Amino acid sequence: MSLEGLFNWASQEIKWALFIVLFVALIVTAFKRAWIALVGVLIGLAFIGIFIVNPDTLISISEFIAEKLNLGN
Repeated sequence: MSLEGLFNWASQEIKWALFIVLFVALIVTAFKRAWIALVGVLIGLAFIGIFIVNPDTLISISEFIAEKLNLGN
């Protein structure tokens, strides 16, 4: 018996929980006018969007950087 279905379900739930927590933190920091914390929350949302929702983006980013640095010739 495989646990792949349970893993996929848990990863989806964790993704949505992180989104909700960060959006609440975004609203709270904007209301308190804590601008530095607000920027940190926005960076956190960007990391979730890039690396958790679409992990294949990490591969394309690394390929782009390797191409620009002329690595792997």
